[in-house]
Amino acid sequence: MNTQHTRPLRGRKALIAIAALSVTALLSACTTSVDDQTAEKNDAGLIPINVGIIPFAELAAFYIGIDQGFFEDEGLDVEVLQLNGGGAVITALSAGDLDFAYSNYVSVLQAASKGLPVSLIRENDRPGAQALFVMPDSGITSAKDLVGKRVAVNSLKNIMELTTRAALKNAGVDPDSVEYVEIPPAEMSAALDNNQVDAAWLVGPFVTLATENLGVQVAVEVFEGETADLPVAGWATTPVFAQENPDAVEAFVRALDKASALAAENPELVQEIIPTYSQITPELAARMSPINFVPKSDLSSLELLQDLMIEFGYYTEPVPLDSLIITTGD
Repeated sequence: MNTQHTRPLRGRKALIAIAALSVTALLSACTTSVDDQTAEKNDAGLIPINVGIIPFAELAAFYIGIDQGFFEDEGLDVEVLQLNGGGAVITALSAGDLDFAYSNYVSVLQAASKGLPVSLIRENDRPGAQALFVMPDSGITSAKDLVGKRVAVNSLKNIMELTTRAALKNAGVDPDSVEYVEIPPAEMSAALDNNQVDAAWLVGPFVTLATENLGVQVAVEVFEGETADLPVAGWATTPVFAQENPDAVEAFVRALDKASALAAENPELVQEIIPTYSQITPELAARMSPINFVPKSDLSSLELLQDLMIEFGYYTEPVPLDSLIITTGD
C-alpha cells in the first residue's frame, strides 16, 4: 500500500460539503466568479478551481487525486462542491458557477442539445456491476418477463432509462412496454421489497446491500452487446473556461490521469477513500464491487450513446461531438 495515503488529506481543507443544495443556493454560496478565480493565483501560488460533484463511490479516483496531492502538484487548489443531483451540477456548470463537473454523459449531451455551454474533457468510469435487479421470488428472469412491469430508474430520460431501453430492444422487447418509475438510488431496494416496483437499476453500494439483505438477482444485464463498454460518466467544463484557462484544463486532466491509474491499480486505496467523502461505511466499501475506472480516456465511443439517445427520443438533431469534446495532452 502507498503509505502516503495515511497522511491527512492535502485537499481536505478545500472541501465544502453542501448537502441537498439547490441551484439557487449554490449560486449564492459561491461568491467568486470564474473570471475572478482564474485571473490570478492565490497566496499559495495555486489556481483556485470549483469542482461540482455528487458524492458517488465512482468519485474515488478524484478524491484519491486530492489525497495524494496530484492537483496541488499540477498547480491547482480544488474546492469541492457537493450537490444533490445531476441536473443541478450541469445547470451550475453551464451558468458559469463551476469550473469543472462530474456528470453522466446523457445529462451533458442533453444540455448540449439545448444549446447550453458544456464541453467534455475526460472519462471517469465505464460500466461496472450495474444491472436490472429483481426480488428472488419475482419470477422475472429475462427481458420478456418485464413487459407490463415497473422498473425503477433514478431519473426519467437519463442513462438508466436509456440503457434499459437498449437492453429491452436488443432482447426483442418493446422498450415502451415497461413503466419507468423515478426513484432515488438509495430508495430502490425498499421499493423492490415493498412491491412498489418489479425491477430496479441498481448501482453500488446498493447492489451489495440489496444482494446481502434481500437476495436480489440480476434479471437483465444493461451493459452487454452493443452497450457492453458504453461510456457512462466523466468530467466536463465550459467552452469559455477552457478557452480562457487552457493550462488549468490540461493540469486538471493530468491530475485525473494520475489518480485514475492509481485507483485502477490499488483497490485498497479506493476502499479507504470512499468513506471519507460519502455516507458509505468502511465495512461496506470493502465489500463493494470494483469500480471500472478509466486510466486512459477515450471519448470516441460517445457516438453510440448519442445514436441511442436520438433513437429513443431524447432529442432529435445530433450534437456535433467534435466540438463538444476538448482534447488535451499531446
